[in-house]
Amino acid sequence: MTNVETVVVHTDGASRGNPGPASIGVVIASIDGRVLVEFGEALTPTTNNVAEYTAVIRALERAAELGARRVRCKMDSQLVVRQLNGAYRVKHPDMLPLYRRVLELIQRFDQVTFEHVPREENTEADRLANQALDGVGETNESVVGRLFKALREGRPSDVGELAADEFRYQRAAGPPQDLDMFLARWPDEPWTVSSLRAAGIETILEAVSGATGLVWLCRVAGGKVERIVEYRDAGR
Repeated sequence: MTNVETVVVHTDGASRGNPGPASIGVVIASIDGRVLVEFGEALTPTTNNVAEYTAVIRALERAAELGARRVRCKMDSQLVVRQLNGAYRVKHPDMLPLYRRVLELIQRFDQVTFEHVPREENTEADRLANQALDGVGETNESVVGRLFKALREGRPSDVGELAADEFRYQRAAGPPQDLDMFLARWPDEPWTVSSLRAAGIETILEAVSGATGLVWLCRVAGGKVERIVEYRDAGR
């Protein structure tokens, strides 16, 4: 908690591809310009507007945690500012839940205002968003795909770089294994990936080798694979 009752928030959302890899940037400062909190965060692929709203939501949540009572939100998305100020209606069904979440968060404060600023006055939030997009913007699917490729090509050091410190691997009917056990027992087979997709907070990889099918149910966090639950079907 802080003793700062009024904060100035700069937010930015970015999406490369719209929809595509996305991220947010948030800067929260006191009235005199002292930065209290700043952060960037990579999102799952989405649109620019979703990223802009997500940035506002994250900023208001953090401002509430800091104990702020009044928030001045500044951003370079004129559309979002006009929607939040009531000048434009929010019609897209994907945006309505995010819009309503912002309205809920506003109730936690004595006052929240939204102001459009030129991009040159929002450079730090923009930098944080782009930094997150460049540095952590790799999708969970690509992280899992890279680990599987390194495993298949016999590059254990690369597998280790992509696995979390508390990595666990488990066959459907077996006990969990750590990374060393996983690498030691991995069979040398010519696997071909047939599908790699997100499913909620999980990432699913499917591969085949001859008559054997393999499915990985993976959990990824911070660009590292934390857990793999594997299922095999030898009767393909």
